[in-house]
Amino acid sequence: MIHIIGAGPAGLITGLFLIKKGYEIKILEKNERIKSTPCGEGCDEASLNKIPFNYTAYISRKVKGIKMCFKNKHFYANINGIVLNRQKWMEGMANEIIERGGKIEFSSKVSKIDDDYIYLNGRKERYDICIGADGPLSVVKEYFGNKYEYMVGCQYEIEYDTTNIDFLEFYLDRDFSNYYAWIFPKEKSINVGLIGKFSMLDKFVEWKKLKGKILKKEAGLIPIGKVKKIASKKIALIGDAACITNPFSLGGLSPIIYASKILADNINNLEEYGNKLMKHPILSPILLKGMLAARKMNNKEIELTFKNLNGKDFKEIKTKDFLHLLIRPSILIKMYYVGKAFLHSLNWGW
Repeated sequence: MIHIIGAGPAGLITGLFLIKKGYEIKILEKNERIKSTPCGEGCDEASLNKIPFNYTAYISRKVKGIKMCFKNKHFYANINGIVLNRQKWMEGMANEIIERGGKIEFSSKVSKIDDDYIYLNGRKERYDICIGADGPLSVVKEYFGNKYEYMVGCQYEIEYDTTNIDFLEFYLDRDFSNYYAWIFPKEKSINVGLIGKFSMLDKFVEWKKLKGKILKKEAGLIPIGKVKKIASKKIALIGDAACITNPFSLGGLSPIIYASKILADNINNLEEYGNKLMKHPILSPILLKGMLAARKMNNKEIELTFKNLNGKDFKEIKTKDFLHLLIRPSILIKMYYVGKAFLHSLNWGW
């Protein structure tokens, strides 16, 4: 029996991959039901297609790609993307797991684990393999002594006509966030959020003139940085519990999908899972370097960078578009890392 702690996307996707391989699984979930955590709900289509689950019934909106914006300027990259109804999608995956013989035990809050037992609800349960998929404040990560850094994301879902929004929009503007704000279109609403505080999000919503009924207000932690250890002989971490969010885009679904497949393929050798994951492109150091470089840019530097990019496809951008920055080598160095991280994310899932 393989125990998975957490019935979020990481736990459910890992469960689906393991069931496909014929393993018996049991997911322990602290909540009384499947419950989605704060998320922009976007993912590239290519990554979603790797999950052994038909997600098409849970598509809220298809998008053409990613649009990077500053004030009234933007450039874009075409990449088929999906904005999910994440709650219904997770419920669908949970039902699929149960229908295929897997178990999900709700109201089962894990307090700690040791080499042999999982401790929960005043009792303990022996395990053969334990997978920690219990989010950014993971109990299982404490077994390894892992400590993470976090960003805070806050978001509204606003009732909105999304007819003319065909991209996942990212806004680089230090007037609102020390990293970025976002607008993701759904069927009849938008997810609009940013890295920072709700007071700044309110300013962004006012600036964008996003008028509509607020359907949901939520905030969450996004783990970033390098992980100390991800697996031992009997225990493995995945998802936010493993700090494998893309630190550049801050997207978590694509890394989860790749990591879940690697974990299922190496379930009988978890240390090999850890080794392979650490070397995988989804954990490339360029992503963290790109994030750090982007966060160091001020609005004047961002404005200069966007000067010759307005309206262009990312593939159309040429070296000559940055010649005016030759007298500002510090910006060019930052843009080198940002550009590399951007391209890497396009190739391996946003």
